[in-house]
Amino acid sequence: MSGCKNKSDTDAAGTDTAAKLDFPFTPKYSIKWQPGDEKNALMVLNCLKKYVDGDIKGCAEAFADTAEFIGDQFYFKGGKDSLIKMITDMRSASTSVSKEFDSWMTTYYPDKKDTWVTLWYTEKMTGKNGKKDSIYYVDDVLIRDSKVRIYDEKMRRFVPPMKK
Repeated sequence: MSGCKNKSDTDAAGTDTAAKLDFPFTPKYSIKWQPGDEKNALMVLNCLKKYVDGDIKGCAEAFADTAEFIGDQFYFKGGKDSLIKMITDMRSASTSVSKEFDSWMTTYYPDKKDTWVTLWYTEKMTGKNGKKDSIYYVDDVLIRDSKVRIYDEKMRRFVPPMKK
């Protein structure tokens, strides 16, 4: 029994299975990652909590002096003052906002020295006209030097309820 080796023990010892696989596509980025420091997820979640609460300046504290924000048919790259204006305009379109998280994950890419936080959640909002809406998001947030450098947001609208 002491001579038996379990495959999962070998994998846990650092065997790089991806290097042995013949993938049909080549990634533009890296597939060599490891769990990242969850303090980065906490920073991003606190940033979003401040956004929900309407504290835009507090939200912007998480961002680097120059940052990118990518959304559906939207791209921003610029300084913090312009970012604050953009986020203020986004948040002021709703009288209330809430976020319900499915999960998040922090990953570190040692070959790139990059940390990414990925978030899965539903955002519910009420517009100034009283109309309620919700959107499902998957956000990828690049953290460098303890600041948000890129906020890349992907969204899916829910199917409207069937009319009776």
